[in-house]
Amino acid sequence: MPYKITISNAVLWSTCSIALLPVAPNAVNSICMMLWVALILIYTFLPSNRKDRPQPRRRSLGMFLLFGGNFIFLALSLLYSSERQQGLAFLVQELPMLLFPFCFFLLDLPDDGKDSLLEKVLLTFWIATLLMTGWVFFNYWRLDLLSEFSKASSFNTILRDTAEKVTDKHPEYLSLYLVFALFIAVRQLIRTSRTMKLIYGLSIVLFLFLLLLLATRGPILSLLVAAVTVSFLRIRNKALKIIVPISLTAALLLLIRFTPAIYSRVLETKNTAFVPPVGLQFNSTNIRAGIYQCSFELIRQHPILGVGAGSDRPMLMACYAQFPTEAYQKSYYNTHNQYVNFWLLTGAFSLLLFLGSLVYAIGCNVRTKNYVMIFFCIVMCLSFLSENVLSRQAGVVFYYFFICLMVRHARIAAGSRRADG
Repeated sequence: MPYKITISNAVLWSTCSIALLPVAPNAVNSICMMLWVALILIYTFLPSNRKDRPQPRRRSLGMFLLFGGNFIFLALSLLYSSERQQGLAFLVQELPMLLFPFCFFLLDLPDDGKDSLLEKVLLTFWIATLLMTGWVFFNYWRLDLLSEFSKASSFNTILRDTAEKVTDKHPEYLSLYLVFALFIAVRQLIRTSRTMKLIYGLSIVLFLFLLLLLATRGPILSLLVAAVTVSFLRIRNKALKIIVPISLTAALLLLIRFTPAIYSRVLETKNTAFVPPVGLQFNSTNIRAGIYQCSFELIRQHPILGVGAGSDRPMLMACYAQFPTEAYQKSYYNTHNQYVNFWLLTGAFSLLLFLGSLVYAIGCNVRTKNYVMIFFCIVMCLSFLSENVLSRQAGVVFYYFFICLMVRHARIAAGSRRADG
């Protein structure tokens, strides 16, 4: 009997298409999101599709406001922003911040079995990241760049620049994809057959190697902390609870020590005073000192409501002008901290809401022992400390898609346990 394509199947596979983010250009990813939203609306409201539908999932306005409320704050900030045109453009870019909470918490999604949707999405993301990794390595080989591994440093960034050029994604986002896909591969390595173990094991080696080549400090540090934390929570044997985290920490620290691109950045941080740069003596460390100084100066002036979406750029640029260096004139530097960015743009209440959503996400997944989500939250929480991850489509889609999907999954799992109990 031929496979019957239903609206339910279309919604499931369109959800998986969003997980192709590592290999999908931004335009393609936007089309996938629009198609996904349209299919969910049809699934939710078209009467002819209701007869084959499983029991509707619990909708929650509270969850929508908790995870989508920051977009509402951004929209309201246009009322007092001095740069409304730029703010509106930023709002369009941040639309996934509203779409994913809206669809996951206010509309109906099908699921064709326990954990099925989540598992399909995770597998799709792993495959997409593996394809992305293969494409980057192919270009390294084609351009004869693998020999640059021993020469790479904070000043020789040809490997990072090439990866960004061939994927059209910043190395920070590529590294976050690699870290999450690496955890998915480790998880599957434990659970699958011998043949698939070989494939997942090979992917782990490739992901880790590319992560070291890209040499992004934040994702690598977050990988270490998240891996140690999840290992401690997951392992029941008391001796292994100590041995495995210590072994993971030692192994990753050794990799960092003997990877020139990363260790040079560690030395840079160690040897650079954390004060704004002067003259030509600037690097990624002391540039951040000036960024944070200006960010908090503006926050002190606008602590409650923030400066408004779009106003941050001219205000920060004006503040950077006080420093006797050309470092801030060559390119624009945002706040380089997601928490600070929410506070600067939309004020203290917006920051508290964002922190509340993170606490809730971690809490509900600790209760359901969803270690994928715990790992994801730790990685993102730490990455937010050093980058505005949500300032680009590659970041805002990645974060809000997965956190809303997994919170929805955790709430359904918790509801099922209460019903069974």
